[in-house]
Amino acid sequence: VAAVGADPGAPPDPPPQVTGRISAALRSAEPVSTDAAGPADHSARPHIRPARTIAAAAGVCAVLAAIGFGTIALLHAPEPAPDTPGDVQHITVSTPPMEIPLSQNEILGLLGRSPDYGALNDPARRASCLTGLGYPASTQVLGARPVEINARPGVVLVIPGDNPHILAVFAVSPNCSAADTGLLANTQVPRP
Repeated sequence: VAAVGADPGAPPDPPPQVTGRISAALRSAEPVSTDAAGPADHSARPHIRPARTIAAAAGVCAVLAAIGFGTIALLHAPEPAPDTPGDVQHITVSTPPMEIPLSQNEILGLLGRSPDYGALNDPARRASCLTGLGYPASTQVLGARPVEINARPGVVLVIPGDNPHILAVFAVSPNCSAADTGLLANTQVPRP
């Protein structure tokens, strides 16, 4: 303040009569009545409702609880599982191809003995199965034997092929019918 007063470029102090008139005018002014005009607009604040205050407090508590529980869960989380599964999970078992489990000699050996139809012993059921395979119901079965193909039960049927030099060999499920043959495998072998 002393430096401002010492500065020659600073404005001069107002004359004492001007200062006196301003002070007198301020003293003579009436205070504004709050009853008549109400509070000033800039000082008006909406009343805070208690329900809103309670809701805000509950929201803040919920956020803090979520942060706390989330932090605790992350701190006590189990170790992540490795990305590569163990050796046991890498093992894949592929089903071997469905093939008739009899050699050509075993199939030809069925021709010299009476057929063992197994579950297809009923002539009507066997005729229905032959129809499902695309052969007439009266087709003569030259040989038959129950077998297992890939752990599935079946019956091998040996019937005349499409030409006189071929035998058609079918492995069908025990419930073979015209509607569903349950064909497991088929092949052809030359006739002896």
